[in-house]
Amino acid sequence: MGLALLMRPTHCTACGTALMEAAIVYEIIVDEDLFQIDDVPGLVCRACGEQWIDEEVRSNIEQMVAENRGPEPNVN
Repeated sequence: MGLALLMRPTHCTACGTALMEAAIVYEIIVDEDLFQIDDVPGLVCRACGEQWIDEEVRSNIEQMVAENRGPEPNVN
């Protein structure tokens, strides 16, 4: 029994063009706040610009953002 690995796509699901590895800007909105993370490893479609990042990378980014936001200030 081995571990099931998710295959990285090689072609864009939107247009079918080959993907290339690139550093992308990942955007995430948390409680109406926009966070932009530069230089995220991902794949980009050569034709339409569709972007894809690994699920583990996305999960790690979301966890880091949540941990660094901290609790909301208590305003009376």
